[in-house]
Amino acid sequence: MQELPDKVEMLKRIDKTDYTDYTEAAKKCTANRVYPLSIATGIQAGEIYADDRAGVLFWHYCGFAYISGTADPEFLEQVYREFLVADTDRRFLLITDSDFVTDYYKDRNTLQFEKRVEYDHVRAPENLSLPDKQFKIERITSENIGYVQGRIVPAFSWESNDAFLEHGFGYLAGRDTDFAAIAFSSAVSPEEADIGVETAEAFRHHGLASHLAALMCEEIIAQGKKPVWAHAELNEGSRKTAISVGFRACKVNTVIRK
Repeated sequence: MQELPDKVEMLKRIDKTDYTDYTEAAKKCTANRVYPLSIATGIQAGEIYADDRAGVLFWHYCGFAYISGTADPEFLEQVYREFLVADTDRRFLLITDSDFVTDYYKDRNTLQFEKRVEYDHVRAPENLSLPDKQFKIERITSENIGYVQGRIVPAFSWESNDAFLEHGFGYLAGRDTDFAAIAFSSAVSPEEADIGVETAEAFRHHGLASHLAALMCEEIIAQGKKPVWAHAELNEGSRKTAISVGFRACKVNTVIRK
């Protein structure tokens, strides 16, 4: 490994008033575009850091981070010291499709490496009918968002319910007064929308995730955008849901975290 100074000072936090200057850099993120673009265009919360040599780091509110441009050893070392192993205000997961980036960190025993599958949407959902009529489907509103439970819900990637309701959308399923499932726009850019899905354990295997995801795909396409999907490599349920509504795996990224 190249010898580096004890402290490198290259990455500078960009003022939010200048975020739109990094729209083109966000579009050049080859691992993912929707999360970086959601920050650069001001749709969702996050931070942008850049150096003088065209390296840019996008750190989304949910903790996902992406690198665009020049990622040389000095750049990567500061990312390591200031984000990957530092005590940050929220989690930091560096998602990359770069072998150079992965190889740079691969011998750091402080880090974990996982795989994340990314999908393209290649066909319209074939069946939007609700398989079990006992469930009620509603659009997410300010009146019902408080019923949503789970980990992959709007609070995962939106800093407030108001921000989600203004810029995102989604659907929830319930039975009587019980929350059953949700599908929502986890990340939104002018071009794409990433779909997040959560099903309460007691209501799995009813086809709810596929039904709600199909509704999401239909609306995203109607908005003139592209639906996108991704999940941890071992998440078999998410894989099956993605395929059922017209997605096809297109690449596998590496997730680097402490």
